[in-house]
Amino acid sequence: MAANMLVIITGYGSIKPKPWKKAYLNMSVENANERFLKEHPEARDITVVKVSFDDEFVISSNGEISSSFV
Repeated sequence: MAANMLVIITGYGSIKPKPWKKAYLNMSVENANERFLKEHPEARDITVVKVSFDDEFVISSNGEISSSFV
């Protein structure tokens, strides 16, 4: 099992097309989502990505995140 977990949440508001993005380290998906919604209660189209890793992960040029534990 990986030692760390990164939860990345993206959501959009109804007025601005620019997304809100937040990353939470070593937090459960449920807690991260709850915290994101407290900061952005009007967020819509929410996407959650969970990445488990030991000490490093890779973000490719197209934005994909990977580790040996995905």
